[in-house]
Amino acid sequence: MPTLDAVNRTQRLGGLALLAAISALVSGCAPEVLSPPAETVSAVPAEHRIVVPAPPEDPIPEIVWPLTGLGAVGVDQANLDRVAIGVKIENGYYARPQTGLEYADIVFEEYINNSATRFLAVFHTYYPEEVGPVRSARNMDPNIIGSFDTALVASGCNFAVQYVFQNVHQYLFMEDAKYSGVTKGYIWYSEGFFRVSPTISMHSLRVDLGPLAESAVEKGASPASQQFYYAYPADTATATIEGTPVGTIDIRFSGNARPHWNWDAESRLWKRFEFDDPHLTKDGNQISAANIVILKVRVAYTNGVNPESFVIRTNDPGFVASGGKVIPILWSKADRTDTFHLTTLEGEPVHLAPGTTWVEMVPRSGSGEWTYIKFDGVQQQ
Repeated sequence: MPTLDAVNRTQRLGGLALLAAISALVSGCAPEVLSPPAETVSAVPAEHRIVVPAPPEDPIPEIVWPLTGLGAVGVDQANLDRVAIGVKIENGYYARPQTGLEYADIVFEEYINNSATRFLAVFHTYYPEEVGPVRSARNMDPNIIGSFDTALVASGCNFAVQYVFQNVHQYLFMEDAKYSGVTKGYIWYSEGFFRVSPTISMHSLRVDLGPLAESAVEKGASPASQQFYYAYPADTATATIEGTPVGTIDIRFSGNARPHWNWDAESRLWKRFEFDDPHLTKDGNQISAANIVILKVRVAYTNGVNPESFVIRTNDPGFVASGGKVIPILWSKADRTDTFHLTTLEGEPVHLAPGTTWVEMVPRSGSGEWTYIKFDGVQQQ
């Protein structure tokens, strides 16, 4: 499979070859002798010059935000080079509306115990000063956040999950470490945690991502790196070109977790609903995404209590929705630090539309729940 840089480099080299051909053609038509003008022409003062329209922009931005693929020309390099930071966010009925979730660049939705889902939201383009409610980590989280080479932020976790983080050398910042004395190895407390009220105690924890990102850098986190291929312009995304038009996506994780996405042609974004209600954040913003990546995952109860979605897989099925269309895909992830590789059924790399991406990790087996994926009301195999 080509690397992310190789794909973009190939596109650029094609453009350079075209420019070289045009230049050669023009040179071949030029006269052999150029005569100077018969009279001198004075330059027109700047204030009287006619404004000439700018040439069309190169569809491939010179600089992009790594986790969204959106253009970042003029953005300070220090911001582009900063770390991504992952946060575990609750999604139960009493946890909504969440705070700051709309600013995440990539969000993974995973099935957890008690028939609920929880988010692993990754922030880079913007570090909100309040994100939450923050909840505990799970066994699969090191394998999800590992490709970002950064820390995960959580309220805490059980000892079995702590062992997983320590064993794979994945940093976890959790509030519980401040009180339990487990700050060691790869489990740490960091400044940035705080609580808000009035709210249910288990849903009161929030984080300010600025201090937590600084702590991640101190522990050796790397600058954020690109996770998916992106198409330029956006309407050349693989699903948009090759897919089947759909207006709605319904997903059933369980009786308590049934996200729904509507395609909004005006904004060219997928709008998220929880059951029939718009999924709004505390600031009243509806959650939206340019891409919905659906991964069918195998689930098992690895420590007897919490289900784990296995993401170290090869050629498992799924779907990608971009531009109001959807295609079936295959997905793979070689190890903890590898990115998710998305391909068409023919094995070609899938390019997403630049923008926010939500990854729905839907159980295909092992959760004990009746699950489904529907496009325009039609259930998929």
